[in-house]
Formats: sequence, C-alpha cells, structure tokens
Amino acid sequence: MHNLLKHRHYIAAALLLSYQILIVNNAHAEDKSDYALEELPSLDFDALMAADVQVTSAMKRLQDMSETAASIYVLTNKEIRESGVTSIPQALKLVPGMQVRQLDNNQWAITSRSTAGKHSSKLLVMVDGQSIYNPGFAGVYWEALNIPLYDIERIEVIRGQGGLLWGSNATNGVVNIISKHTADTRGAFVQVATGNQINHEVDFRIGGDLANYSSFRIFASSEETDASTKSTKNMPANDDGRKKSVGGRLDLSVNDDLSFIAQAQYTSIDMGQNLRLADLDSYQRVYLQDQYKREHFQIMTRLEHALSSTSNQMVQASVSSQQGEQVYYKDHFVITDIDYQMNTLAKGIQIDWGVNYRYTSISIDETDYFTNIQDIDSYNHFGGFLQVQFNLIPDELKLIIGNRSEKNSFTGWEHQPMARLLWTPHSKHTIWAAISKGVRIPSLLEYNNRALASSSGIRTEVVGSENLKAEKSISKELGYRYAEKSWGLDVSLFHTEAQNVLAVEPVVYVDENFNPLIDLNFVSNTELTTYGGEAIFKWQPFDKITTELGYSITAYKYDLPDGTTEAIGYDSYLRQIIVKTQYALNTEHSVAAIYRIESGEAYDTNDFSVLDLTWNWKITPSVSFSLTGNNLLYGKHLEYNNTNETYTVPTYIEPNYFAKITANF
Repeated sequence: MHNLLKHRHYIAAALLLSYQILIVNNAHAEDKSDYALEELPSLDFDALMAADVQVTSAMKRLQDMSETAASIYVLTNKEIRESGVTSIPQALKLVPGMQVRQLDNNQWAITSRSTAGKHSSKLLVMVDGQSIYNPGFAGVYWEALNIPLYDIERIEVIRGQGGLLWGSNATNGVVNIISKHTADTRGAFVQVATGNQINHEVDFRIGGDLANYSSFRIFASSEETDASTKSTKNMPANDDGRKKSVGGRLDLSVNDDLSFIAQAQYTSIDMGQNLRLADLDSYQRVYLQDQYKREHFQIMTRLEHALSSTSNQMVQASVSSQQGEQVYYKDHFVITDIDYQMNTLAKGIQIDWGVNYRYTSISIDETDYFTNIQDIDSYNHFGGFLQVQFNLIPDELKLIIGNRSEKNSFTGWEHQPMARLLWTPHSKHTIWAAISKGVRIPSLLEYNNRALASSSGIRTEVVGSENLKAEKSISKELGYRYAEKSWGLDVSLFHTEAQNVLAVEPVVYVDENFNPLIDLNFVSNTELTTYGGEAIFKWQPFDKITTELGYSITAYKYDLPDGTTEAIGYDSYLRQIIVKTQYALNTEHSVAAIYRIESGEAYDTNDFSVLDLTWNWKITPSVSFSLTGNNLLYGKHLEYNNTNETYTVPTYIEPNYFAKITANF
C-alpha cells in the first residue's frame, strides 16, 4: 500500500507538471497585450524574485528581504486571495516547511521545524506585532483567529528562532500577520460564500477618510459550518461551528514624522468537538461530544515617530482578553503588553534596541478534570533587547549581533544571544549563516495544574511542577538565495540541540484506601536534536504563469532519561512537497492549483497527498466570483492521530467545495 501511495505521488506530480507545461505553451502562443492582472505594489512576482520585498519581522524594522539573514517567506495578499483559502491556518498551508495539520473542521496543530500539536507552544503568532498567544499553554487557539483575509497586506513567516527580537517561546518560528493601512481600504466591501461544509460566510467592511490626515475601517463577519461525516473511535463527527467577529482600525498621520494606529477586534466562537475523557467514577476511558465556546477581544495602539532621517522610535500598547468554556476546562486571561523600540543608524552602524513589559491576569476555574496546584492569579515578565549591524565590507558583508534578556515569574532571568552573517558577493547571490540561543518558558498549565487524564480504570493525572526549567536550544542555520528576473531559489539548512525539554515521568502509588494511582509528572530533563532543511524554487516563465516548488524535511531525535517518555512527539521525521501554480487565462479568468504531499511518522497517520483548485472570475472591475475545491484526489484522511495528546479526538478531513462572490463599492 505504501508503494502504491508513493507511485500515486509521482503520478499526480507528473500530471500537475504536464498541466503546467501545457499552459506554458498556451501562454506563449497568446498575445501578452491581452493580459492585465491586479497586483499589490512591491509584492508582485518580479519584486519577490529580486528579493526586494520590504519585510519587518526578521529584524524588527523595515528592510529588503535580500538583506535578511533568516529563513523568511512572504505570503502576499494576491496569493491569499487567489488561492481560495478561508482562514489563517489554511493560508499557512501555502508556506513551504510549515507543519499545518487539521484535527477537524475547527481545530488545527501548527508549528515550524517541529512536530505540531494542538497546544504547540514554540511558534510565536502576531497580528501587526501584537502577540495573540494563550497564556495557559503558550500557544494559539487557531479556531478563534478570525482576521479578515481581504484586509491582510501580507503574512511574514520566519522558520527558525526569533527569540532575540520577539521574546521567549519563539524558538521554532514567528508568524506576523500584517494588515493593510486603512488608506488602502476605502469604500465598501461585501463577501458571501457557501458550500457543502459552509452553510454561510458573510463578510462586510466599510472604510473612508475622517479628516485630511486620518482614515478608518470597520468590519463584521458571520460564519456557520456543518459537521464532517466521519470521526475516529466510531463516533459521529461533531465539528460544526459558528463564528462571529466585529472590529476596526484607525490610522492617523499627524505630520510626515508622526503616525498613530488604533485597532480592535472581538470574536466569538461556538463549536462542537469530540473528546476523550475519564469517567469520574470508574476512571475508564469514555468518548463524548462537547460544545465549546470562546470569546476573544484585542485592542492595540501604536505611535511611531521619526526623530530624524536616521532615527525613529515606536511605542506600542495592547490589551488582550481571552476566555473559554468546555466541559473539562474554563479559563479567562487578560494580557497587557507595553513595548518601546528605537532604531538608529550611526556612522554606518545600525542599532536597534527596545524594552518590553507584560502583565497577565489569570483565572482558571477548578473542574472535575482540572485543579490548581498553586494559588497563581497573575504573573509578569519584562526585559529588553539590543541588536547591532556592522557593515564589514560595504554592500557585501554584514555582521548582526545581539541579545535579549528577560525576567519571568516562573524561571527568572533568561538570555537569548544571536549572531548572523550576511554575505552578498553578487547582486543575485545571498549567503547567510546564523547561530542563536532560544528559550521556551514553561506554560502555566505545565507549571500550575493537575489534569485528570483518560485511562483504563486507574485514576491518572497529568501533574505540573514549579521546578520545571526553561527549555534552552542552540540553533545553527545556513542559507542561500539566488534571484533572477523570472526565477529564484531559496535554500536553508538547520541543526538545533535543545536541553531541559519537557517530558513525562510516570509514578505509580496507592492512596490511603490502597487504590492504585498514577501521576504523569512533567519534568524538564530531556534533550532533543532537530535537523533538516527547506528548498523553494520559484519560476515565472511568462507573465501569466507563476509556479513554485517547495521541499522540506525535518528529523527529531530524543535523548530520554530512564523512566520518562516524550510529552509531544517522538523520534520521527517529516517530509513535505508543495507544488503551486497560478495561471491567468485572460483579464477576467485565472486558476490556482496547490498540490501537497505529506509523509512521515510523527502524527501516526498514513502518508497523504491533496490537491486544492480555485477558479477566479472577475465579472466586473468591482465584482468577482470564485469556485474552490479543497482536499481533492485523496478523499477522507486523517492528518493528526497523536494518541498521546490528552482529550483530543481527531476527525477525518474530507473534500469540500464552496463558491464565493465579492463586491467592492
């Protein structure tokens, strides 16, 4: 069966390649003067190939992508729009090297350069620089991340450590979702979608000018989805969902040197899920259906001030409120962040520095399944970073060094130094190398909670510990970029060694009535080696055609002390191939195809390959229509079946189809 699947991969890839050759020939035969395709400024294919896209996430300041000594990928608004994706997790499937596994219609496991879990905590996710992580497990509730895709300018993804600039728990990567300036979203916008799994999705946005120096937008959305048809454990699927959001943004330009941003969003979700829990009397494993609710509210303000032609400063303040309720767990967090940063160029030396403070208010209700070990109702952390860039050889060789030091309430002071070297021997060639230290702070649940886990008749609890240490990893990276006008290559290799990795130590004992009990104690005494690489080849043979081939492989090797087991994942490897094609048939019609192959052992699933197809029709300059089919070819399949993860019951991912119409006024 495995060999048949391997052959099917090659057959499907050959078919897609043949399709690309056919459309290349067709495109060559047509008159290029008939072609006109809407592009975003500075983010068209030529700009990407020339590596002159302006990015901010890698160095925490605006710079050319060609001057970035990191493994960075940019998803443009055009690609997001034309690929037919309907959510941020789906959009991240377009990024080569990202581990994006779907648990059911609502829930996702996402990370980079690691095995993803529902509660992955090593990937930092931000919206316009505001972190949206949940303090309970230091990860992201992806189902509650309902950013309007049509208002996203780009998504910058860094694979690898970003702790120097962005803080702890960014050891595997950084995702920064950057929204459009309100000056680019004037007028009204309406979008309606429906399909075999989407009952309805309705989006509305209106924007305009408030005065000569300010602009605004407000938006609202409502979505209702149906459940799948098949779950695991002989259960009916229970992953229907309802999602509502409302929000807005204000941009104010006081003068050429001073600007202000304020934005806010409220999201409410009500979703079904299947769970694996312990019966409270017999402690036998039982499977049940639950209705799961969350409410998230974020507000962020930012003031940017250009002090001179070579110096600028920024202060950002944000508040995030997150609360959720499910049968086994109820939480409410309020997170307040304040950041200050200054960027200065002095005698050819670029200096970036900043300070930050975060305060988190905590409320976790005790339930039959969750109890608190300690009386923790808040925690804070603060610190700062300094980064200096030297031009060792003008316009050819740059050295970037820096360090971030932060103090947190759990493990005290932690330090994350970094050194990067960027060599540009020719305008088309870029070689970079980096060595950095990353830190992962234990999450609140690992530090403070006892959780009743499902078992086979013996009371079993997962137990946190105040003695956990911060996970510390040393990562070495090497990268190469080559850029021509019509094609480009981006290759990166990495090797990471981590200490104090989270593991589980089972302890068996009896209570006063001689009943057996099992504690699965969290410990931080494991070592983990991760290594692999990514390669991305982009090619635009003609104006109408854009193609991309991505390949990545990651391997994991644990060194476990006797008597312990892995908390997430195990010794395994992951391999991924992505083939993407976008073809403009004429001025009104275009098609996008994404073919993805996932193989490896990390998720206890079979290897699988899926095809996503989208047809876009520009009916008028202001009205567009699209048809999308996702998860085609392979049929129903599991993308995540990690039985070690407490409570999670996955659902089979099915082909789905939907139609969407958009109108601008």
